[in-house]
Amino acid sequence: MGSSYINIADDLFTASKPRVRALCHEFLNRNLDVHWSAFSRVNTVDVETLRLMKSAGCHSVSFGIESGNPEMLKRVKKGITIDQARKAARACQEAGIRGHASFMVGLPGENRETMQDSLALQNELGIESAYHFLAPFPGTEVREKIADYDLEILTRDWDEYNANRSIVRTSALSARDMDDFVHGVHGRVEEAWEALKQKYADKAATPEEQMQVGGFYRMEMIFKLLTQDVIENHSVYPLDQGPALEALCNAISGLTGLDRDFVEFNLKDLMGKGYIRATENRGETCFSWAHHVQQEEGPAHGDSHARES
Repeated sequence: MGSSYINIADDLFTASKPRVRALCHEFLNRNLDVHWSAFSRVNTVDVETLRLMKSAGCHSVSFGIESGNPEMLKRVKKGITIDQARKAARACQEAGIRGHASFMVGLPGENRETMQDSLALQNELGIESAYHFLAPFPGTEVREKIADYDLEILTRDWDEYNANRSIVRTSALSARDMDDFVHGVHGRVEEAWEALKQKYADKAATPEEQMQVGGFYRMEMIFKLLTQDVIENHSVYPLDQGPALEALCNAISGLTGLDRDFVEFNLKDLMGKGYIRATENRGETCFSWAHHVQQEEGPAHGDSHARES
């Protein structure tokens, strides 16, 4: 369908190094122009494997580290060590691949010291990171044997089990304590991000920063186009009412709140790559997603460019 970025949603992509090598070599042998990301564990990667993954288009690797406290890792039977987390982070840096560490707050026995241990490890690793909250689903050991743990579940509203806020407490911490800790950590990240976006708006960003912020806005724009059916609902423009592309750009800018020139640049890029196409018929210009047209017309009627997309 023309996608240039893929997330491989395998919980442990690097479980088998021979399989990883085989897949990477296929990416390379087929000259696939695609970027991808994957999930891994800190005890299943090395510099050589990560370098091969990067050469095959891998953009980033995410690790579930969960806690910076060794005793906590043993308690939840994570099966990794702090030193393995350090080695994995260094391997990512040596391989030139983006590493991402995921930490969890609200594990059994969580207290202020264990949360600070996680924060200290996060700062030491020097890779991208984020915090999530424990969501003890039915069937998990921590829920089925909760009497064996220092943990209390506060709700059975399944809509709250999204890892975005605390739904448990321990003997040492309330749900509010955990929320405040994560929001405080993420608050510093948000402040840095807002400063970077302002730098981008002031045209003072470095080329790398421009790609980072511009890529975020592009993703935001495409997400809104897809989820709000913008192209489908603003697709037809009479030829006698001026340039259709200009009218579409104005509509998208108004609906998304994005800069008009930014919208035009990215819309032209999407059209140039065949994701969106314009056709003229009966005095009107009609815009559509290329793969939508392919499904409606079939390969016998769609042009070759649409079929390839």
